[in-house]
Amino acid sequence: MPLPLVLGHEWVGVVDAVGSDLYAQLIGQRVVGEINITCRSRHSEDPCAACRAALESHCQVRTVMGIVGADGVFASDVLVPAANLRPVPHTVLDEHAVFVEPLAAALQTFEITPTYPGERVVVLGAGRLGALIVQVAKLRGAHVVAVSRSGEKRRRAKKLGAREALPVSPKLPAQVRDLFDGLGADLVVEATGSPEGLPMALELVRPRGTISIKTTCGLPSSIDTTRMVVNEVQIASSRCGPFGKALNWLRDGRLKLSGLLGERFPFSRIEAAMVAARGSRKVLLEPD
Repeated sequence: MPLPLVLGHEWVGVVDAVGSDLYAQLIGQRVVGEINITCRSRHSEDPCAACRAALESHCQVRTVMGIVGADGVFASDVLVPAANLRPVPHTVLDEHAVFVEPLAAALQTFEITPTYPGERVVVLGAGRLGALIVQVAKLRGAHVVAVSRSGEKRRRAKKLGAREALPVSPKLPAQVRDLFDGLGADLVVEATGSPEGLPMALELVRPRGTISIKTTCGLPSSIDTTRMVVNEVQIASSRCGPFGKALNWLRDGRLKLSGLLGERFPFSRIEAAMVAARGSRKVLLEPD
């Protein structure tokens, strides 16, 4: 991402002031916010072609909080378009509300590639996003297998609903086929954060199955397109998702989140927080 920029886009906060009486009811409310700043966010009278086509997350003039062209939330105060804000139900704790953005991304996986009860899903990569995807797939009735190099993440994935949790090894494709009638998975969700994930996913998916890509590591990946075509494998991808649905899932208490939470740090110790964030749990930052 182009720097300088204030980073951070998974947050919860309280509205201190608004720029228009249209949003006066938000003052004092606890909120989260959509990260894409779009024509709708700006109340544009001449929206771009993407926004006119209801593709707002692909707005042609968008900026993205903490990522591209708009400061993020590693700060005690942040300026956010009021149209992007979503009130947080009072039953949802702050430490759970910070999962709205990644949970929405997890839900979007299945908005783009719907699954049905009994389908066989492999989640490749069981980090924080992968752990949310495991839970969403399980709650949608899928038979879920998680794959991770980390023993800790594999154990966590099983607690969160994976029937099996397998390590990365040369035996992995055969193990997955053995679990799924010799064919492979109906859907492989690639959430490794590594360019190695996509070719690995192709080894695990059945003929006419689907690979859903979540990784955005910014590094090139390669895939055997001949094998993909011969096996008629579908490639899908997704990123930002529905905040409203994510808030409903949190309000209804459908997810186990305590095992995903790590340490809390004040902003004055942000360097230590960034180091801790390399681990498997979500680190929380709070104003001093």
